[in-house]
Amino acid sequence: MEQFHVPSDLEEARRIQLAIHSKIDGDSDDSKISPALVGGTDTSYGISSAYAAVVVVGFPNLDFFSRVEARGAIEFPYLPGYLSFREIPPLLEAFSLLPDPPDLILVHGHGYAHPRRAGLATHLGYILKIASIGIAGRKMAGMHAREPGESRGDSSPVMMEGERVGTILRTRQGSAPVVVSAGYRTTLAQAEEITLACCRDTRFPLPLVLADRAAARMRRRCEG
Repeated sequence: MEQFHVPSDLEEARRIQLAIHSKIDGDSDDSKISPALVGGTDTSYGISSAYAAVVVVGFPNLDFFSRVEARGAIEFPYLPGYLSFREIPPLLEAFSLLPDPPDLILVHGHGYAHPRRAGLATHLGYILKIASIGIAGRKMAGMHAREPGESRGDSSPVMMEGERVGTILRTRQGSAPVVVSAGYRTTLAQAEEITLACCRDTRFPLPLVLADRAAARMRRRCEG
């Protein structure tokens, strides 16, 4: 695992993201991913603490395997495009408690679909050296995409600066689509396929839904 560094200012944060993209550019594993265990991550914020959860399920059956939770300090402000510096420290605490790491992690945030092509999903996967996929609830500033069709599986490209960076994907009929992008050592096609496979009756993949609920429960237990 790479050591995580919280930057002192935005210029340093930008340099870190550009360096990560440079290191992993062209280093993607294009082989077929066949994960046996898939983890979902999410973080809930209290007054001065962050509550992170990781839920691991078997794949493709999505049967529950394990869950861990961790509480940590909030070390970085909320700034669009720099979410990784706020969320990764408590998530690393949670991952350190896992008895068995997953083969793939689904992250509630962007991956390659990011101004510097190194969003939360890419950054976390790089630090952990675990393949990752980013699934976000909405586009960031600078992203352009047409609304996909209404049926499950309908999609359209997400573009930034003339480059396709992800897919806006309808995971459930009647629900708003999500933005899917490759993270660390995954391709966009793999990200789309695995995201859909993990969304059965939910808008977000089941591991993310369970992690979201676990993090929120922990915050309520600790802060009321």
